Parts: sequence; C-alpha cells; structure tokens
Amino acid sequence: MQRRQFLKTLAAALAAGGLQIEARAVSAEATAALPPQSFDTLVYGSTPGGIAAAVEAARRGDRVVLACWKKSPGGMAASGLSTTDAVRRHLFGGFVLEFISKVRDHYRQILGDASEQWKFVHDGWYYEPSVAEHVFREILAAAESRLVWLPGHWLRKATVEGSRIVSVELECPQGKLVSCRARTFVDGTYEGDLAAKAKVPYRVGREGRDEYGESKAGIHYMNWRTGQQIQTADTGEPSAAIQAFCTRSIFTDDPEHRIPIEKPATYDEHLQDYLPLIDDFKSGRLKKWGWGTPLPRRKYQMNGNIEGLTSLNCPGANWGYPESDQHHRRRLDDFHRDHAAGLIYFLQHDEHIPSEVRQSMQKIGLHDQEFVHDGHWPWQLYVRQGRRIEGRAMVTQHNFTIDPSTGRTPPVEQTIAMGEHSFDVHPCHDRRFAVDGFMEGVLWYPKKAAGPAQPGGIPYGAMLPKRIDNLLVPVAMSSTHVAMSVLRMEPVWMTTGQVAGLAAATAREQRCDVAQLDPAPLPKILKIQTESSGA
Repeated sequence: MQRRQFLKTLAAALAAGGLQIEARAVSAEATAALPPQSFDTLVYGSTPGGIAAAVEAARRGDRVVLACWKKSPGGMAASGLSTTDAVRRHLFGGFVLEFISKVRDHYRQILGDASEQWKFVHDGWYYEPSVAEHVFREILAAAESRLVWLPGHWLRKATVEGSRIVSVELECPQGKLVSCRARTFVDGTYEGDLAAKAKVPYRVGREGRDEYGESKAGIHYMNWRTGQQIQTADTGEPSAAIQAFCTRSIFTDDPEHRIPIEKPATYDEHLQDYLPLIDDFKSGRLKKWGWGTPLPRRKYQMNGNIEGLTSLNCPGANWGYPESDQHHRRRLDDFHRDHAAGLIYFLQHDEHIPSEVRQSMQKIGLHDQEFVHDGHWPWQLYVRQGRRIEGRAMVTQHNFTIDPSTGRTPPVEQTIAMGEHSFDVHPCHDRRFAVDGFMEGVLWYPKKAAGPAQPGGIPYGAMLPKRIDNLLVPVAMSSTHVAMSVLRMEPVWMTTGQVAGLAAATAREQRCDVAQLDPAPLPKILKIQTESSGA
C-alpha cells in the first residue's frame, strides 16, 4: 500500500508539469506541494556519474530521487565536453557503452553511417552537447516510473544521526524548501556538495610530494614536450592552487546557424588577460588559433589549452569554486563565460592580431541549436576537480604507476572499477608564473597510452566516507590531486556511479548499509573490467 501511494503521488507530480522534452521532471510547483517523501536512494548531482547511479538503482527496484541545482542533465558531457576522455575504450563496459551506443544509434538515424559527417562521430565517442543531453533525457525517461528527477534544486542541508544521513533539505527554484528522506545517499556532484553538507572531511588543494611519496605532487613544473620536470622550479610543496576551469565552448562556421559573438559588458575587465597574445603572435610563439576539435554538423569544441599561456582557461579565478555557495558559483560561471566570449571577440576584432587570424576567427560564432536556454553558451562550467573526500581507502599516484618487479600496477583490495587515463592537469597558476614558457601545475603527456600513468584499480572504499555508513561518493572520491587527474574523466565516473547505484539497491535487498556491503560481486554483475595488463 505504501509503495502504491508513493507511485500515485509521483504520477500526480509528474502530471503537474516539467520540462517539455523526453524525460519529464517534477516541476518546482509540484515539488513544493509534495509532503516530505521517503525514497530508497537519493542522488544529488545529475552529472553522468550521478545519472548512472540513479538509473542503475531505479532499474534494480529502488525508488529514487535525482536532484541537481542545474536545470539540465548530463554535466559536462552535455555542456561542451564532447570528446569522451577514454584512452583505452576497450576497458569500459556497463553504462558507458550504453550511453555511447545510444549516441551512435541517434547519429545513424539523423546522419546515416554513410554520411560524410559520420567520421566526426568516432563510433559514438564524439557528440554534440545537444545530442548527449537528448540521450541522457531518454535514459531518464525510461526509468521514470521509479525515478523522480528534480532539476534546479539546491542542496541546503543534510541531517546526520549517528553514522547515517537521514534526510536532506532542497531549495526549489522559487525558494521553497522540500525535505527528502532515504536509506542510501549518493553524491554525484563534481564538487562533493552532499558529502560536505554531511560534514565529511575533505580536501580541495594539492598534497605535497612527501605526504604520499608522489613524484608529481605539489608545486610542479614540467616540460610536457619531453615529459621531464623542471628541477630548478619544481618544489613539490603542498599548494591551495587547483587546476584551471573553463567554459568549454561550442562554435560553428555554418552561416545558417551561426550567431555572432557579442562583446561582453565585462570586456574591459578581461582585456588585460588577452593583451599578451599580441606579443605572442609578434614573437612567433603563436602562429595561428584553431577553432577546436571538429564535431558532427559543422560544430567545433574549443577547450582550455595546455600549451597556450592564454586560452579559455582561467587559472587562479576558480580556487574557491568547490567550496562556494550557489550565488558565488553563478558569478564564477559568468566570469568564465565572459572570459571566453571576450577572448574570441578579441581574436576576431583587435587590430593588433594578425589579419589572417582575425579573418579565420571571424568565420565562427555560437550555434543556434546548442544551449538554447542559456544564450548558446554552455550552462555547466568545466569543474575539473572539486572536493576530494577522506574515505576508507585512498587512491594515489601509485595506483596508476607500474611496479617494475611485476610489470603491472599494484593490486587493490575490493576493486570496483579502473582508472585508465593519463595524468592530466591543466595549469594551476596563470602565465605570470610560467618558467621557460611552461605553466605551473601542468601534467600532460601527448602520447597518453605510453605515459607514466597506466590502468589501475579503484577500491570500493574510495567512495565510502570514514564516518558515514549510507553515503557513496563516486565522483568526488577519496584520492590525491595527482590521482584525481586520472580519475576525473566522465567514463570513469559513469562506471563508479553505476557501481554506486547497484550498491544502493543491493544494500536495500540485503537490509544493510552500503558500508557493510561486500562489493566483490558488483563489477561482475555489471560486466565492468577491474584488471588490466597495465600496458
């Protein structure tokens, strides 16, 4: 009877309204009218990892609520990160391949695999943000009989009793509050917001080299062309500086869909960051400026640049972002967007920029079919790293470093997934801190598969906070800064998120908390690979 009443109330809420695309969401008005609800699993954060957790739990029989302060689902995958970060695609399964398969099928329907544009799909691993969002909404819609999605809801507080979270309080877009209870909670945010509200200890900045014996930790300079550290400047000291964020932008040269980039009102505030480009072009350090990575249908994805001393990245501006409230985050979102708009406008119009560069850049603009409710700029800032919880297990640089005696990365107890990317960190300080033309904090290897980071195991305990038994944190998990540079990839977070969703449902079935669960069967059930030769 209780479950029947829940479904009846849920159906009424869904019928009250919501977003008019594939996946219906509970409208703010309907949410505010609901009495406090009890769920099996509550997921906060509709990143790909959060979605994977919510959907998997719902498919396994849980009553799930998925809440997020953004109005659209999909995190960075639906907001500009359109080239999936997977060096070794064969190591991924589960939700990752489901998402990629649906992207591929969608493009087959709208393009056909004989189309000239098909090559830009890369078998489903590259996609337009609007297509990624469409796929996520489709996946959510298929689970909606057991899943309530609450977009635009900010987490106000989490109530903890003993070693368990018992409820959270969410603020609706109109400012009203709604309370949700659950038996299991999952933090699917990039920033680790739910864990922080539950008073879980965490870190944001960078450990020093000596703390975990990580050669790439702390204040770090490297010549990424040779892969060598710059010994005279590299100190390995701990630092509060974190890697830069950016507005990972989508442009087009298609005149039928191109929207001219306007000079932002804050242009003069950002101008000092662009002016050094004049000397970069004069000296020959810069010879051209590309549009970004080609995507289907004449779109281009522009990212912050590892090599460029000036790019879409804004090193230094973001250091306080992970711990900020929603109002300051919105200001930083606006700051990064204005920086991107002003940079492109500068390259298009400033007379000191070489004419061939200006002429090339004047051909591109925003696309009228992307981010249509957000001025055609991405709605999610590229948060490359947020908080990192203190968990019951720690992932470090050593997890992804080959042991010469075995030729493999070290074995990990209770492995539930794999990290397989390169060490990949964007600059932590701006160009004023560059040494020999290389920016502080950068870790990057052009030949990623051959780099020092090799596939390594992720322990279940990295998702488990030390003192909370019914919370899993599959995104802002327990790791060092260096290790997070491998973990911070959407396919990894989709995988750990899916494991978290399965763990939540399994804990309900076994009438225990996720901290008491034996995680060994979980990756096997999901057909997730947990071992590799390391090469």
